Amino acid sequence: MAKQTILAIQNSSFEHLGTLQSMFEKDGFAIDTVIPSKGHKVPTKLNDYLALVILGGPASVYDDHQYLKEEERLIKDAMTNNIPALGICLGSQLIAKASGARVYNGARVYKGARKEIGWYPVELTQDGMSDIFKGLKKNVIVFQWHGDTYDLPPHAINLAKSDLYPVQAFRVKSAIGIQFHLEVSKEMVMDWIIEYEDELKSVSDYIRVNDIIKGFNTNSDKLKECSRVLYTNFKNLIN
Repeated sequence: MAKQTILAIQNSSFEHLGTLQSMFEKDGFAIDTVIPSKGHKVPTKLNDYLALVILGGPASVYDDHQYLKEEERLIKDAMTNNIPALGICLGSQLIAKASGARVYNGARVYKGARKEIGWYPVELTQDGMSDIFKGLKKNVIVFQWHGDTYDLPPHAINLAKSDLYPVQAFRVKSAIGIQFHLEVSKEMVMDWIIEYEDELKSVSDYIRVNDIIKGFNTNSDKLKECSRVLYTNFKNLIN
């Protein structure tokens, strides 16, 4: 295994590192990609890795999947050993759960007021602007695709919020969870539109596919810049 290796866990074959991948590779990092749905085994320890990135997927954090339990243990290992961990969407929900936050209620679901799919404003907190989002302005437009949510974990710092979701990003120890997507390209999202067609149909009364696609015309450059800032700040956490 390469000395400068990042572990990336894909909870879906089409939800990958996106624009972050080329940035890691340009700086000489090797990426060890694990896709549990393809039978890849989730490591039990992070001894050989400099950092962990857990990506999104169609599952929910409260689903009874063995691989999600294994990822949660890996997150705890990262926090115990001060290894930088970044969770995006489902990955952030797993970090929240591993940190003791409420991620489901008695019905084993914890939904937001309504789903966020497409382009939405997010407000960065002062802590967020001095942490993983250092270099960004207070208000940014980001890409979202989620309906689940979570409470702020005990002893965590809230890094971003929105009207519908009061915890959009947080840090707890060496782990950072981000509910939204800064890593997506237009090609990725077009794949999601196809793969999650049924979900989009279920919210067609307030979410329109054409608006999602058109949003790239006005927001793609800004999103790439946000992705670059996220990457740079996360890279600076890696020893």
